[in-house]
Amino acid sequence: MASRSLRVEFLPTDSVAGVRTEDPRAEVHDVSLPDDVDGVPELLENPHVDFPGTWRLVGDGVEGAHRYQRVDRLGEDSSTRAG
Repeated sequence: MASRSLRVEFLPTDSVAGVRTEDPRAEVHDVSLPDDVDGVPELLENPHVDFPGTWRLVGDGVEGAHRYQRVDRLGEDSSTRAG
């Protein structure tokens, strides 16, 4: 299966997501996405070996990266509840 790279900035869990500052603790990595994923996904599941779990898009990061922050638990609604 073909894939493409997405530049992702992983914020520490205690960072304030809406604040547009560079957090020196944030780490930027390239993650692989299947070619059939359009655009920038709202959620990433286990996107990188060092960053397991669910990550939510919270804005633009540094140098063209997409800023994600770990989600401890997703609310249950029609878009997150399993069958």
